[in-house]
Amino acid sequence: MNLIDRYFVTSLIIWVIATIESIGGLAGYWSITGNARFVILFIECAVLVALLANCYAIKNWVYRHSTETSHRVIAWVVVIALALCVCGDVVNFNLPLTYYRYGGIVKHDYLADSVTFFAPGYALFLTVACSLAVANGFKPKLLIIWGLIASLIGVVSFVSMHLSGTGTHVSIVTGSYAVLITLVGVSGFILLTAYHNSAIKRVVWLVAIGLVLAAVADGVIGQFWIYGNGGEGFFPVAKYVNWSLYIGSQCLLIHIARLAVWHTKGTYNSVA
Repeated sequence: MNLIDRYFVTSLIIWVIATIESIGGLAGYWSITGNARFVILFIECAVLVALLANCYAIKNWVYRHSTETSHRVIAWVVVIALALCVCGDVVNFNLPLTYYRYGGIVKHDYLADSVTFFAPGYALFLTVACSLAVANGFKPKLLIIWGLIASLIGVVSFVSMHLSGTGTHVSIVTGSYAVLITLVGVSGFILLTAYHNSAIKRVVWLVAIGLVLAAVADGVIGQFWIYGNGGEGFFPVAKYVNWSLYIGSQCLLIHIARLAVWHTKGTYNSVA
């Protein structure tokens, strides 16, 4: 099975650019807090636009390779989900440089505002992953059990990083989102289980890794950007680490729109 087609290659290029930016920041070659801020933000915007363009191109690929309504709906849902996440990224840019909006504990509390977009975006990705798993034989009862376990893990994770005195708004938003993003990460394992005998399981592995990386990336935000360093956050180090992980996750995750098409055909097809 050859996994190299223009959509995967485009994803790889996008991730490499994002990772170079992150490594350069970590190495001190440039800084989001210095004079290069708007240059870095411009590059990040370009990365996000390229990611959206690749996602839309994948939607068109689905239309060319399948006439099934369910496949096309999934493709559009993925486009909408990514678009919502990109809106969340723009909020995270913190263009007005506002801090401590909801109290005196968490400095980068603008990150809580981005959940307005990230939560529905990842909820859509989660819905697609779970629906594909169930359609491929994963029992709904097991899905509920895994969901409860993931929710418990999310709650424990949130409690472990939460700081006493954090405002109610930030606490509620980050706490509920911690549960949601943990569900997203666990859905990667659910997807792998559902497709373990599939002819396209290597592609499923990539998508599953994307789901898990999404949870890891947001874990970095919670532990080190929002609540880290006593609420001051380890910024910009946490941002650089998160950016590479996050873009990597999205570069893989957008290919979930093609899973149903490949599975129906019983094989991976890289034809454009």
